[in-house]
Amino acid sequence: MKYIEILRNILCRSYLLLALIFCSTFLQAQKTEQVITISGSQFANSLVQKWASEYAKEKAGVVFKFVKSSLQNKPTDLKLTVNSLAANDAAAKENFVKVGKIAVLPVANMRNNFFNKQIKNGIRQEELKNIFLQSDGDNGDKQGSEGNGEIPYNVYTQSPQSPTANVLISHFGKTNLGLKGILVTGDDKYLIESVLGDSTGVAYSTLGLLYNLEDRTPIGGIKILPIDPDNNGRLKNEELIYGNLDQLIAFLESSKTKTIPMDGISFSYNSDCNNPALIDFVNWVAVTGQQYNHHFGFLRTNETKYADYSQK
Repeated sequence: MKYIEILRNILCRSYLLLALIFCSTFLQAQKTEQVITISGSQFANSLVQKWASEYAKEKAGVVFKFVKSSLQNKPTDLKLTVNSLAANDAAAKENFVKVGKIAVLPVANMRNNFFNKQIKNGIRQEELKNIFLQSDGDNGDKQGSEGNGEIPYNVYTQSPQSPTANVLISHFGKTNLGLKGILVTGDDKYLIESVLGDSTGVAYSTLGLLYNLEDRTPIGGIKILPIDPDNNGRLKNEELIYGNLDQLIAFLESSKTKTIPMDGISFSYNSDCNNPALIDFVNWVAVTGQQYNHHFGFLRTNETKYADYSQK
């Protein structure tokens, strides 16, 4: 009995010691866990999640939380935005680091035959502007007229404040004119769904939504409306770039064309930031993370100004 009592005491002490070690380890993990909140990434959600997951593999203890802008009740650590919106909304204490580029293309329902000529010859800049931007006297909810009749297609659009729409607007310079079309709220993918559900539908979207990311060809049910890269009204052989996503990205990164709507994408953070983990993540994306941009339909940028943190 004496030995049993001794053994019982030893076991109790062992269990107590293990419990203390577990609690200490748990509390230490809680203490060292660093949370980085990110907003504004909806238009590039898959890419940003890939950046976060790959970074987390290398840096234990960093946790990412994605916050929808509409649900924000306080500022997030990082915000992803297109540069044209950043220029309009930049706060005095915001720093920006470029982490890629976005391209936007027009798209129509596969059964929409109105643009057959443009599909063969390419859409010129004035045509692109006429499709999507209001002219003087437009109220935005009507499609206007073609000659004396109604235009035989429906344009679907987003709010001018959305990143994708802003790329299209800023492509034509500073303008007071809004976007034509039926307003579609919510995720960018709903624009594509609207086009797929309307045989006369026309919209615009990012490459990652217009192309199948596995086989790199346009998704089923739509046809890309090819923008004429040199705006001369005909597509040369070297300008037949829209059938394959990788070919298109290579062309956009190597050419100096200004006819295809593009913009930089940047992470913004408070200039008083003294969080080394946040700064390290932003710089990791700029240096290493951009290797994933192409897969998700985004271009790389070589214009990066690296992040630094406040010494205050």
